Amino acid sequence: MTDRDLSAPSAHFGVCGEINAEENMAETLDTNLAQSLPPAGTRMYQEYDVEEDSLRSAYHYEQAPEFYYTQTGGEWNVYSCLMWEDGFSVTQAQEKKLDKLAECMQLKPGMHILDVGCGWGGPLVYLCKTYGATGHGITVSPKQAAAANARAARYAVDATFEVIHWKNLPEAETYDAIYSDEVIVHFFDLGGFFAKCRKLLKPGSLMAHKELHWRHSSYADPKPLGDHINKIFGYTGNYLPLHKELRLLDENGFRLEGLFEIPMENYYRTMDLWLKNIFDNRERLKALAGAQFYKDYRAYLKAARVLFSSGVYLLDIVTSRKMSG
Repeated sequence: MTDRDLSAPSAHFGVCGEINAEENMAETLDTNLAQSLPPAGTRMYQEYDVEEDSLRSAYHYEQAPEFYYTQTGGEWNVYSCLMWEDGFSVTQAQEKKLDKLAECMQLKPGMHILDVGCGWGGPLVYLCKTYGATGHGITVSPKQAAAANARAARYAVDATFEVIHWKNLPEAETYDAIYSDEVIVHFFDLGGFFAKCRKLLKPGSLMAHKELHWRHSSYADPKPLGDHINKIFGYTGNYLPLHKELRLLDENGFRLEGLFEIPMENYYRTMDLWLKNIFDNRERLKALAGAQFYKDYRAYLKAARVLFSSGVYLLDIVTSRKMSG
């Protein structure tokens, strides 16, 4: 597979994770994680303490923000699946997805919202700017937090960002809504996260989490592509089937308000855009992050493009409401 040859990925990948012999994945990841992170094996669903979990989760993002801005493009640098329509620019596709999250949260002027896994601040700044909300974003990456705070200042919105693990957030009923966008896949203790959200939300408030879900439990931890993707994220992968996420919401006092499925074709188009962006700017990105990181990163995107096209995932926004009592 080349950067220009991303068609018919299902011909190379089956639900068992086998790669066609012609697709030998010569560009395998070699991020030297063993030198910078404690060993973790090569599987998903691994539990770490807060310090190590923060280190592993931040690993992927501690590059110059310009690397990711070049990859994602658009006004808001959204690092997740966009929602496309014919003729859309990247910015329009980003905003359509963010508007959908706002709709799910019933976002209104004056609401105070929490963005869990805020990236470089684009989504929260857009929501505060467009809907008159105030917001707080959290990340475990210092480079992301610095970039996000600078973005909030440029747009003069009431949004703040800090480096903190979700487990360390003060437990007070502070927020009118909570959201995340392809973040909770990295949480081993998802039930604990929902319990934390219950303590952070005001009575009756909503939260919306957009995430990839296995279509069946037997697809968990596909090899070898799953290993490539999990490795570059510091071995923090915790994908679940949708029914397990819904059960954890139920057990932690949340009532399901809605499910919105985003067709995976939107992800194919998003991934193809990202691959083109990094290929077209490869020399500058190598200068920013180093040739090895660029090579590893491109291999990760290509592996994800194949895996996302294999039929093992659904992409859903799950909206739930904090129940009384």
